[in-house]
Amino acid sequence: MTSTMRTLLVIGAITAGAGCNRTPNEAHNDAVEAQREADKQAAEAQKSAENKIAEAQHDINAATDNARKETAEAQASANEKIREANREIVGKGDDVRDWAQSKVDDVNNMIDGAKAKAQAAAPKAKQRFNDAIDEVQHQRDQLQADVATLETRAGDKLDKTKEQFASRVDRVKDRIRNLEKSL
Repeated sequence: MTSTMRTLLVIGAITAGAGCNRTPNEAHNDAVEAQREADKQAAEAQKSAENKIAEAQHDINAATDNARKETAEAQASANEKIREANREIVGKGDDVRDWAQSKVDDVNNMIDGAKAKAQAAAPKAKQRFNDAIDEVQHQRDQLQADVATLETRAGDKLDKTKEQFASRVDRVKDRIRNLEKSL
């Protein structure tokens, strides 16, 4: 409140109190108290408004995070259905290829699940996850490329190659699990 307004309040209090047998000092004290009360109410109203704004922003952020997570989960589910449909279209002609593709599909499903979980993570954790998942996706791409080479192997070479392939798949899955734990 400006000094002019305070002066007017004091003058008003003094003149209003003249008929009440109050001293100018009492009127001044009443005016000061009234100003304190008004300032207190204004501060409480401001704080209440700020709390409501903060609460609304929190609700917006939560709704946005939830929408992102639901979108990522829906995409992961769609990707899984697409992979299953692709396996059905290709048929059951090659057991080795089906085995290897199933392993790669498991990795893809884990990546999709981890990405869905990352949508709800804190920004810094999400950024670290996104940086690390790129490497995992590259490893997955290498596994996918190796699926075709499995078909060219036979006998002991096939067994050894399958064992190495399964071991690499397990390492990639472990990496994905560790990334999920960091979220």
